[in-house]
Amino acid sequence: LLDLPLDVLALVLSPLPPNELANLGRVSRAFHRGPPPQQPPPPAVELALRLRAEERGEALPAHLPPGERSWLQHLLAREELGDGSGAVDGGAFFSCFVSPEGELLTCGDDHAGLLEVDGAERPSGLLGQGGGEPQVWVPTPVKPLQGACVHAVACGEQHTLALTAAGAVYSFGGGGRGALGHGGTSDVLSPRRIDGLASVRAASVAAGAYHSLVVSRDGGLFTFGADEHGQLGRGEDAGGGRPDGSSAGSGAARRLTPAKVALAGGLAGGKV
Repeated sequence: LLDLPLDVLALVLSPLPPNELANLGRVSRAFHRGPPPQQPPPPAVELALRLRAEERGEALPAHLPPGERSWLQHLLAREELGDGSGAVDGGAFFSCFVSPEGELLTCGDDHAGLLEVDGAERPSGLLGQGGGEPQVWVPTPVKPLQGACVHAVACGEQHTLALTAAGAVYSFGGGGRGALGHGGTSDVLSPRRIDGLASVRAASVAAGAYHSLVVSRDGGLFTFGADEHGQLGRGEDAGGGRPDGSSAGSGAARRLTPAKVALAGGLAGGKV
């Protein structure tokens, strides 16, 4: 097997499951072999993963995304993230799209003046474009995330979560009830990385009307935002109140930053 040309070896390896390719990439130096020219070729496992992406019709980024240590790590992460579900979503007045190249585009109404959150009507930065245009009629790139290689989006009524291929989570739009996870209820007009998830490599994101959910690649579940009906899954204390002191039925029940939810065994497959 090791006597095969590198491109043929990659073809032989490409049908293997991602976990077996990951093991090969970690433990077998033989599969990282190559002649010693000035610019060595990619390892066979990396070539096999590139072939798999090509067969799925995926367009890989030209440069290694920020936060990734190697192409092998990045390509394995894309395998874990799945088939591209989450590449399109929409809120009450806006829509989000992820291109095959990992670019986030938005269109629609940037101001959700018809909706009341926390008793106030206000513009919300729904499009993540910085608030410059009140309405955008065609999908337009969100410049602050260009080059970040966005993998998926999830939209609530007035807010959006963006997940990158490196596992970072950004949010923007209406901050009512803490849906953005930045520690307050202010609107955010351009994508901002959620500090409370900086040490987490996320696998998937989801959004309710005014709350958000993030699953890490190791199966951990994090929730934040509105919690009037127990939608954050944090439970009640012995006195019937929430862990942050708010009551289960109060309109103020919410979580402003991500908190991990206790789940026996975690979430298999890292999906939400």
